[in-house]
Amino acid sequence: MTPEKVKFKEQVVNKFIEMVLARMVDAESISVRVKANFQKLVRGELDALTIEMYSFLLRQYLRVENFQFNIGAAAVDIRSIRNKQIKLLHPSKGSLRMVISQEQLTNVLNAQLVDPSDEMQAMQVKCQFGTDNEIVFHFNWMCAEEIKSGSCTTKPRTNTNGNAVVLDQLKVEGKELPIKFVNAVIAQVSDILSLSDIANQGTTFHFQQLDIEAGKIIVQAATHIEQFPSG
Repeated sequence: MTPEKVKFKEQVVNKFIEMVLARMVDAESISVRVKANFQKLVRGELDALTIEMYSFLLRQYLRVENFQFNIGAAAVDIRSIRNKQIKLLHPSKGSLRMVISQEQLTNVLNAQLVDPSDEMQAMQVKCQFGTDNEIVFHFNWMCAEEIKSGSCTTKPRTNTNGNAVVLDQLKVEGKELPIKFVNAVIAQVSDILSLSDIANQGTTFHFQQLDIEAGKIIVQAATHIEQFPSG
Protein backbone atom coordinates (compact mmCIF):
# COMPACT_ATOMS: atom_id res chain seq x y z
CA MET A 1 0.00 0.00 0.00
CA THR A 2 1.34 3.42 -0.92
CA PRO A 3 2.24 5.96 1.83
CA GLU A 4 -0.62 8.17 0.58
CA LYS A 5 -3.19 5.41 1.12
CA VAL A 6 -1.79 4.60 4.57
CA LYS A 7 -2.01 8.29 5.45
CA PHE A 8 -5.61 8.37 4.26
CA LYS A 9 -6.46 5.34 6.43
CA GLU A 10 -4.85 7.05 9.43
CA GLN A 11 -6.94 10.17 8.80
CA VAL A 12 -10.11 8.08 8.65
CA VAL A 13 -9.23 6.44 11.97
CA ASN A 14 -8.41 9.87 13.44
CA LYS A 15 -11.85 11.21 12.59
CA PHE A 16 -13.60 8.09 13.82
CA ILE A 17 -11.83 8.20 17.20
CA GLU A 18 -12.61 11.93 17.43
CA MET A 19 -16.30 11.09 16.92
CA VAL A 20 -16.13 8.41 19.63
CA LEU A 21 -14.35 10.72 22.07
CA ALA A 22 -16.89 13.48 21.45
CA ARG A 23 -19.54 11.13 22.87
CA MET A 24 -17.38 10.22 25.87
CA VAL A 25 -16.00 13.58 27.03
CA ASP A 26 -17.04 17.23 27.11
CA ALA A 27 -14.60 19.44 25.18
CA GLU A 28 -14.94 22.36 22.78
CA SER A 29 -12.63 20.69 20.27
CA ILE A 30 -10.80 17.37 19.97
CA SER A 31 -7.87 16.48 17.75
CA VAL A 32 -6.60 12.90 17.29
CA ARG A 33 -3.40 11.78 15.57
CA VAL A 34 -2.83 8.06 14.95
CA LYS A 35 0.46 6.55 13.77
CA ALA A 36 0.37 3.00 12.38
CA ASN A 37 0.64 1.11 9.13
CA PHE A 38 -2.44 -0.35 7.48
CA GLN A 39 -1.86 -3.93 8.64
CA LYS A 40 -1.61 -2.76 12.25
CA LEU A 41 -4.69 -0.55 11.91
CA VAL A 42 -6.72 -3.56 10.77
CA ARG A 43 -5.64 -5.47 13.89
CA GLY A 44 -6.26 -2.46 16.12
CA GLU A 45 -2.54 -2.00 16.81
CA LEU A 46 -1.18 1.53 17.01
CA ASP A 47 2.42 2.74 17.12
CA ALA A 48 1.27 5.93 18.80
CA LEU A 49 -1.91 7.83 19.57
CA THR A 50 -2.10 11.52 20.49
CA ILE A 51 -5.32 13.04 21.78
CA GLU A 52 -5.50 16.80 22.28
CA MET A 53 -8.55 18.50 23.78
CA TYR A 54 -9.27 22.17 24.23
CA SER A 55 -11.57 23.54 26.95
CA PHE A 56 -11.90 20.01 28.33
CA LEU A 57 -14.30 19.54 31.25
CA LEU A 58 -12.00 17.77 33.71
CA ARG A 59 -14.52 17.96 36.55
CA GLN A 60 -17.68 19.89 37.35
CA TYR A 61 -17.09 23.65 36.94
CA LEU A 62 -13.53 23.15 35.66
CA ARG A 63 -12.61 23.38 32.00
CA VAL A 64 -8.88 23.10 31.41
CA GLU A 65 -7.39 25.12 28.61
CA ASN A 66 -5.44 22.30 27.00
CA PHE A 67 -5.24 18.57 27.70
CA GLN A 68 -2.87 16.42 25.64
CA PHE A 69 -2.69 12.65 26.06
CA ASN A 70 0.15 10.81 24.27
CA ILE A 71 -0.21 7.04 24.25
CA GLY A 72 2.63 4.79 23.09
CA ALA A 73 2.30 1.44 21.34
CA ALA A 74 -1.19 0.13 22.10
CA ALA A 75 -3.75 -2.39 20.95
CA VAL A 76 -7.35 -1.26 20.73
CA ASP A 77 -10.37 -3.56 20.63
CA ILE A 78 -11.79 -2.72 17.19
CA ARG A 79 -15.23 -3.95 18.24
CA SER A 80 -15.25 -1.45 21.11
CA ILE A 81 -14.70 1.46 18.69
CA ARG A 82 -17.59 0.25 16.57
CA ASN A 83 -19.68 0.32 19.76
CA LYS A 84 -18.60 3.91 20.45
CA GLN A 85 -16.06 2.97 23.12
CA ILE A 86 -12.28 2.77 23.35
CA LYS A 87 -10.93 -0.32 25.11
CA LEU A 88 -7.25 -1.19 25.34
CA LEU A 89 -6.33 -4.86 24.96
CA HIS A 90 -3.29 -4.44 27.20
CA PRO A 91 -1.78 -1.70 29.39
CA SER A 92 0.14 1.06 27.65
CA LYS A 93 2.55 3.81 28.60
CA GLY A 94 2.56 7.42 27.51
CA SER A 95 2.63 10.99 28.70
CA LEU A 96 0.25 13.80 29.57
CA ARG A 97 0.42 17.59 29.39
CA MET A 98 -2.28 19.77 30.97
CA VAL A 99 -2.61 23.56 30.98
CA ILE A 100 -4.90 25.36 33.48
CA SER A 101 -5.25 29.13 33.75
CA GLN A 102 -5.49 31.00 37.05
CA GLU A 103 -8.98 32.17 36.03
CA GLN A 104 -10.17 28.59 35.52
CA LEU A 105 -8.79 27.56 38.90
CA THR A 106 -10.42 30.56 40.57
CA ASN A 107 -13.80 29.72 39.04
CA VAL A 108 -13.85 26.10 40.20
CA LEU A 109 -12.78 26.98 43.75
CA ASN A 110 -15.51 29.58 44.18
CA ALA A 111 -18.10 27.25 42.65
CA GLN A 112 -17.27 24.11 44.64
CA LEU A 113 -15.94 25.14 48.03
CA VAL A 114 -18.27 26.26 50.78
CA ASP A 115 -17.02 28.19 53.80
CA PRO A 116 -16.95 25.65 56.68
CA SER A 117 -17.44 28.34 59.37
CA ASP A 118 -20.92 29.51 60.30
CA GLU A 119 -19.48 32.81 61.48
CA MET A 120 -18.32 33.90 58.04
CA GLN A 121 -20.27 34.68 54.93
CA ALA A 122 -19.53 35.57 51.31
CA MET A 123 -16.13 33.88 51.31
CA GLN A 124 -14.30 34.34 48.01
CA VAL A 125 -10.88 33.26 46.79
CA LYS A 126 -8.80 34.40 43.83
CA CYS A 127 -5.82 32.48 42.42
CA GLN A 128 -2.78 34.34 41.18
CA PHE A 129 0.18 32.60 39.58
CA GLY A 130 3.33 34.43 40.57
CA THR A 131 7.03 34.23 39.91
CA ASP A 132 9.25 31.33 40.98
CA ASN A 133 6.42 28.82 40.36
CA GLU A 134 4.30 30.17 43.23
CA ILE A 135 0.50 30.20 43.58
CA VAL A 136 -0.99 32.95 45.74
CA PHE A 137 -4.54 32.59 47.07
CA HIS A 138 -6.22 35.90 47.93
CA PHE A 139 -9.18 35.59 50.30
CA ASN A 140 -12.01 38.02 51.00
CA TRP A 141 -14.78 37.33 53.48
CA MET A 142 -17.42 38.98 55.60
CA CYS A 143 -17.18 38.60 59.36
CA ALA A 144 -19.43 40.47 61.81
CA GLU A 145 -20.52 42.80 58.99
CA GLU A 146 -16.87 43.66 58.26
CA ILE A 147 -15.01 42.80 55.05
CA LYS A 148 -11.69 41.14 55.77
CA SER A 149 -8.93 39.89 53.53
CA GLY A 150 -5.76 37.84 53.60
CA SER A 151 -3.55 35.71 51.40
CA CYS A 152 -1.58 32.50 51.39
CA THR A 153 1.44 31.85 49.17
CA THR A 154 2.11 28.25 48.15
CA LYS A 155 4.45 26.36 45.86
CA PRO A 156 3.38 23.17 44.09
CA ARG A 157 5.75 20.22 43.92
CA THR A 158 5.58 16.49 43.39
CA ASN A 159 5.51 14.25 46.45
CA THR A 160 8.27 11.76 47.26
CA ASN A 161 6.74 9.00 45.14
CA GLY A 162 6.02 11.34 42.23
CA ASN A 163 2.40 10.18 42.05
CA ALA A 164 0.75 13.36 43.41
CA VAL A 165 1.14 17.13 43.52
CA VAL A 166 1.26 18.85 46.90
CA LEU A 167 1.28 22.55 47.76
CA ASP A 168 3.74 23.78 50.37
CA GLN A 169 2.64 26.83 52.35
CA LEU A 170 5.33 29.52 52.22
CA LYS A 171 3.67 32.59 53.69
CA VAL A 172 0.33 33.59 55.23
CA GLU A 173 -0.81 37.20 55.48
CA GLY A 174 -3.87 38.11 57.54
CA LYS A 175 -3.89 36.97 61.15
CA GLU A 176 -7.61 36.19 61.08
CA LEU A 177 -7.38 34.16 57.89
CA PRO A 178 -9.78 31.17 58.23
CA ILE A 179 -7.31 28.27 58.28
CA LYS A 180 -9.94 25.61 57.65
CA PHE A 181 -10.94 27.32 54.43
CA VAL A 182 -7.31 27.84 53.39
CA ASN A 183 -6.58 24.15 53.93
CA ALA A 184 -9.68 23.19 51.95
CA VAL A 185 -8.55 25.34 49.01
CA ILE A 186 -5.03 23.89 49.07
CA ALA A 187 -6.40 20.34 49.23
CA GLN A 188 -8.75 21.00 46.32
CA VAL A 189 -6.01 22.42 44.10
CA SER A 190 -3.68 19.55 44.99
CA ASP A 191 -6.45 17.12 44.04
CA ILE A 192 -6.97 18.85 40.67
CA LEU A 193 -3.28 19.04 39.78
CA SER A 194 -2.82 15.39 40.83
CA LEU A 195 -5.47 14.42 38.24
CA SER A 196 -7.34 12.30 40.77
CA ASP A 197 -10.46 12.26 38.56
CA ILE A 198 -8.65 10.37 35.82
CA ALA A 199 -6.38 8.35 38.12
CA ASN A 200 -9.53 6.79 39.55
CA GLN A 201 -10.38 5.47 36.08
CA GLY A 202 -7.42 3.19 35.50
CA THR A 203 -4.58 5.60 34.69
CA THR A 204 -1.66 6.26 37.01
CA PHE A 205 0.71 9.21 36.78
CA HIS A 206 4.32 9.95 37.58
CA PHE A 207 4.55 13.73 37.66
CA GLN A 208 7.70 15.06 36.07
CA GLN A 209 7.38 18.82 35.71
CA LEU A 210 5.29 21.73 37.01
CA ASP A 211 5.76 25.13 35.38
CA ILE A 212 3.95 28.42 35.92
CA GLU A 213 4.12 31.06 33.23
CA ALA A 214 1.90 33.83 31.86
CA GLY A 215 -0.98 33.14 34.25
CA LYS A 216 -1.04 29.40 33.51
CA ILE A 217 0.20 26.26 35.20
CA ILE A 218 1.54 23.46 33.02
CA VAL A 219 1.52 19.92 34.42
CA GLN A 220 3.51 17.16 32.72
CA ALA A 221 3.51 13.51 33.70
CA ALA A 222 4.41 10.03 32.50
CA THR A 223 1.40 7.72 32.38
CA HIS A 224 0.60 4.04 32.79
CA ILE A 225 -2.80 3.26 31.30
CA GLU A 226 -4.73 0.17 32.35
CA GLN A 227 -7.94 1.31 30.70
CA PHE A 228 -8.86 4.32 28.64
CA PRO A 229 -10.40 7.11 30.76
CA SER A 230 -13.96 7.95 29.73
CA GLY A 231 -14.24 11.44 31.25
